[in-house]
Amino acid sequence: MSSGFKRNFGATDKRDINVDEITFFDPVSKVELLKAESPFELAEHGEQVNLWVRLQTNLRTIHCLVESKVVSTPPGDWVFLHIKINFDDLSTNASKDTAIGKHISFNQLLTNFSSKLINAGIHELDAIIDQSLAAFGEFCDVDRCYLFEFSDDGDLMSNTHEWVAAGVTPYIDDLQDMPTNEMPYLIEHVTNGIFKVDDVATIPDTASKERAEFERERICSILCVRIMVNSKIYGFIGCDIIGGPYEWKPHDIEYLKRVGEILGNTLQNLHNQKALQKVQIELVEANKQLERLANIDGLTGIGNRRFFDNALECELVESRNSQRPLSLLLIDVDSFKAFNDTYGHVAGDNALEKIAETLTNSCLGLNDLAVRYGGEEFAVILPGASEKSVMRIAEQILRNVRKLGIPHEHSHHNKLLTISIGLVCADIDNQRESATDLVLKADEALYRAKHAGKNCAKF
Repeated sequence: MSSGFKRNFGATDKRDINVDEITFFDPVSKVELLKAESPFELAEHGEQVNLWVRLQTNLRTIHCLVESKVVSTPPGDWVFLHIKINFDDLSTNASKDTAIGKHISFNQLLTNFSSKLINAGIHELDAIIDQSLAAFGEFCDVDRCYLFEFSDDGDLMSNTHEWVAAGVTPYIDDLQDMPTNEMPYLIEHVTNGIFKVDDVATIPDTASKERAEFERERICSILCVRIMVNSKIYGFIGCDIIGGPYEWKPHDIEYLKRVGEILGNTLQNLHNQKALQKVQIELVEANKQLERLANIDGLTGIGNRRFFDNALECELVESRNSQRPLSLLLIDVDSFKAFNDTYGHVAGDNALEKIAETLTNSCLGLNDLAVRYGGEEFAVILPGASEKSVMRIAEQILRNVRKLGIPHEHSHHNKLLTISIGLVCADIDNQRESATDLVLKADEALYRAKHAGKNCAKF
C-alpha cells in the first residue's frame, strides 16, 4: 500500500488503513462488488481491470478509477492495483488549468440544476432536489448530502431529502421532527450562515449532544449552509465525510453555498406561486360568495363534502379528456375519539382547523383541492399527480401534520397527533370507473393504512 494511497484516504501516524476493511462498490447501483466482481479477484485471474468504483476504507470512502497491472519478478508475478482519485485539490498541487476546469464543470452542473428546478412542476420538485443532491455529492466526492427543513415556529427540524454514496448508511428516517433546542451549537452556526467542522472530535464539550449524534452517524467532518426563503431561515443544506477527518476547502464552501442559493430561490418562487394562488382563489370566492357559503365547511374554512363531490366528478371528466393523471387522498385523524375524550371537543375542533390549514398549505398545484370530507376525515384531489409523485406528496403531508406538534397521549407515535392516508390513482382509460368508485378504493387504502399501524400512507 503506497504512501500516496494512505494520504489520500486520511491515514496518519495515529490512524492507519486496515487492509481487511477495504471494500469496493458499484458507484451507480451502490451494490458491493463481491468475489468474482471485485477488482482484486478480476486482476488475480488475469483480467485487465479499468473501472470506476466507490472505494471504502475504515477511514474514508472515495470515488476512484481502478486499473490493474501485472509485474513479473524472479520470485513470481505481482498484481498491482493503481487507484486514481476522482478529485483535484485546488489549494495544493492542482494546476491553474485544472482548477479552472473544475470550476467550469461545477458551473455547468449549477446550470443543469437551475434549468431543471425552473422548469419542474410543483409535484416534480422533490425528485429534482434528490437528483441535485446526488449530482452535487458525486461531483464533490462526499459521503452524504442532505436537506433539512425547519418547522414554521423553528422548534423542529426534519431531514426531507438525502443522498448517500455507495456503502454509506442513510439516516433520513431517523432524523425527523428533531427539537432544534437539543442542538444549539449547530443551530447557532447555521443561523449565522455556515456550520463547518473539519474534525468532529474537536467540537467543544458544550456541544456534546451534537458530537454524540455525529459520532452515531460516523460523521467525522460536516459542512452545512443555511437556506433563506422570504427573508427567513427555511433550513439548511449539508454534506458529510465519514470515517476520517477532512479539511474543507474554500471551494467546497463556495459550491455548497451556491447550491443552497439556487434551492432557496426555487423555494421562494414556490412561495410566490402559493401567494398568487391564494389571491386568485380569493378573487374567485369574492365573485361567488353565495356559492362559497354553500360549499365551505364552517369549522375549517375549506371545502365541504358537497364541494368535494362536484369537484371530483368534474376533475375525473377533465382527466379523461386531457389524458392527464388524477389522484385522490382520503385522510383520517388517528384515534380522534380518544383525543376528544381526553382533551375536549374545543381542542378537537382546534386540531381539525390546524390539520385543514396544513393540508391547504401542502397542496401547491393550482388545481389541487383539500376538503373536509366529514367528521375527522379529509380528502385531497390532486389533478396531474401520478402514482410516483402522489406518494411523495402524502409523505410530505404526514410530516407536516407531525410538525404541528399536537400532543396526544394515546398516540403510539411520539405522543403526537397523526393521520393515516389512503391513496388511489384514477384509471383514466376506464370509462366505467366513477367518482364513487375512486372514493371506495381510497377508503379501502385508508383501511390498510390504519391496520398497518397508522401514521402512514397506503395505496
